[in-house]
Amino acid sequence: MAGLSDTSPEAERVLLGVLRRMPFERRWRQIGEIYDLAKCLRAMGQAKGKESTVNPPNENLQVLQEVITALSSLAIPYALGGSLASCLFGQMRTTLDADLSVEPFPGKEAALCACFGEDYYISQECVKDAIRRRSSFNIIHLTSGFKVDCFIRKDRPFDQSAMARRRSYPWPGQMGLTLQCVTPEDVVLFKLEWYRLGDEASERQWRDIIGVLQVQADKLDDAYLDHWAADLGVTDLLGRARQDANG
Repeated sequence: MAGLSDTSPEAERVLLGVLRRMPFERRWRQIGEIYDLAKCLRAMGQAKGKESTVNPPNENLQVLQEVITALSSLAIPYALGGSLASCLFGQMRTTLDADLSVEPFPGKEAALCACFGEDYYISQECVKDAIRRRSSFNIIHLTSGFKVDCFIRKDRPFDQSAMARRRSYPWPGQMGLTLQCVTPEDVVLFKLEWYRLGDEASERQWRDIIGVLQVQADKLDDAYLDHWAADLGVTDLLGRARQDANG
């Protein structure tokens, strides 16, 4: 999986050291800043000399906050996963969506949809179907295009374990609001499974996996990783990922 790089080995070691020492609040703020920079550059490229409108700072995180506030108000357990979680625990990159693992909440579909106004897309029928089939539904902020994918927790031991192990972090700048997030180990395992299901073709998924392994390094529970990698049928991928992370 090794490829061309514009970063020397020494600079890579320095960067990993910085990321390992960076506190949660700083990483969370940088995720929003990276997204905002990408949006600004895109707006500049599309403007072609005309004045362009740039959305408020950290709008993606504001959208995610609104979704999490809605879930919390209805006592629906959730955990942030996917690429935003891998950014928090590994290498940062831009992403246009957020992934949440959500406990099934039959009977609350209408109440959840009612939490969002006309500036959001959410389908009550899709929510009901996702709960029934243990699949996913989407919440889209129509102004920014930022999307939150809500995956109803599957009824299998690994998913139950990942939800039970989620960690709580104070939301930076928001008194009393917390962010529930899957652990770094579970980020790696979920992404290894997605990588395999995607015919092992996604370089982004693989880089996310390697980033978490490199940044978290000796903080990871290797026995937990080995156990669930075997259960998910991705032991070979975990071995390759560890080799790439240490290479």
